[in-house]
Amino acid sequence: MTDITFCFPPLPVTDNAAGHERLTGIEIEFAGPTELETGTLIAQRFGGTATDDGHHCVTVSGTRFGDIEVELDIGLRKRHDLPFLKEGLDAFRGLIPVEVVTPPLSRAQVEDFNTICADLRHIGALGSRTGVLLGFGVHLNPEVVAPDDPFTLDTITAYALLEPWLRRKERIDTTRRMMPFVGAWPRGLISDLVNARYTTLADVMHIAARHIHSRNQSLDLLPLFKHAEPKLFDDLFDIRDKTAARPTFHFRLPDSRIDEAGWSLLQPWELWRQVELVAAHPRVLDALRDAWNIHAAAWLELKSDWVDTIDTVLDMHDAKVTP
Repeated sequence: MTDITFCFPPLPVTDNAAGHERLTGIEIEFAGPTELETGTLIAQRFGGTATDDGHHCVTVSGTRFGDIEVELDIGLRKRHDLPFLKEGLDAFRGLIPVEVVTPPLSRAQVEDFNTICADLRHIGALGSRTGVLLGFGVHLNPEVVAPDDPFTLDTITAYALLEPWLRRKERIDTTRRMMPFVGAWPRGLISDLVNARYTTLADVMHIAARHIHSRNQSLDLLPLFKHAEPKLFDDLFDIRDKTAARPTFHFRLPDSRIDEAGWSLLQPWELWRQVELVAAHPRVLDALRDAWNIHAAAWLELKSDWVDTIDTVLDMHDAKVTP
């Protein structure tokens, strides 16, 4: 099967509150090529210079997108208290992912950057479904319109309601489901978001603090929370993981399928666009809210019943992202 060039549809709300195009950062995890091999490939494709710092981190500076980082497991790499860390990381290469991290990109730049997927596949990059232990993902960091914008708040509620359906649609890899990095949002958080009255992100933070105690969520809101309300964040969340403040969602759910012919970043892009499509249509969001309360009140209904209900509601409102 030959590789395909994709066109990325726009998100429903294209601009931020300042009138500029909303940008999206990309993170791709995979095994196979080393950090230097990957960085060299990126420089060949997009320009710039790959510099290896000797500690499993390569910076490709001066690409047409800005600087791109290529790192081996960002968490372990920064631990300086573990003996023989470098040797340990080298020994487990293939199980610990290489991660490519871009700066914020416009939609056109996302589509341009997407061409690296075929190049990585051709030099042997491996994704989640290659082996039983390879729980690698793709993360999107879509810029919010503004922290307190109603669309931002509706997007959070839309995600809460859609998450089980998104999991089934993506067919999340078994290893990633067993790992803690893409935890499902708690049922109580969904109900609170559906039924509470809130008009600011600070209101949502108070709700979330009752249910979220880690960054290991399929949609990580903590970077946005810290960006928007740093003092409130420190008051509400006792999070050991370092949280970098940024005005974005951190969508961690999709699998990395970099080695599969025809796969591209369009797959996670469309998953996220489905969330925003629901958030942008109040009638669909209200229908899902009403359906959730009926589902939550039924003691014997299973999660699969809720997924089927979502499917029905989206079909009724012609609200599914077109494949």
